[in-house]
Amino acid sequence: MYRIEETSYGYRVKFEGHLQRDDAGALLTEVKAVIRPRGAAFAVLMDLRSSRALPAETQDILRATIVHFREAGMERNACVLDSAIAALQARRLAREAGVADGTRTIDVSHQPDWERVALDWLVRAIDPDLN
Repeated sequence: MYRIEETSYGYRVKFEGHLQRDDAGALLTEVKAVIRPRGAAFAVLMDLRSSRALPAETQDILRATIVHFREAGMERNACVLDSAIAALQARRLAREAGVADGTRTIDVSHQPDWERVALDWLVRAIDPDLN
C-alpha cells in the first residue's frame, strides 16, 4: 500500500509494506490524476523505509511515476530507505528517469534524523551528500 500527501514543499509518498505491481499501478494512476504542474518547482519525499528489493515490473511502473513527477515540475527528491538493495535500485531508477541530479537517497541506519536531513535537502537545498 501507499499514501500520497500534499505538503508545503510538494508531496510526500509513503510506501507501507512491500510494493507489489498492482499497488504500483494504482500509485501511477493516482499520481497522474492528482499531480499537476503547480506553477513552480516542487519537491517529493519518498518514504521507502518498509520496502525491499522491487521486482522488475514494479520498478518499471515506479520509474513511470517518477517521470510523471519530473514532467509535472519536481525539482528535488529525497528517497528514504533502510535497505542497501533498495538504495541501489532507487539510485538506478533516478538515473533512468532523468532525475538523478535532484535525487538524494537517505539511509535511516546511518541517519537517525533522516526526516530533518530529507527536509533540509527538499526545502533548503542542503545536500546531505556533502555534509
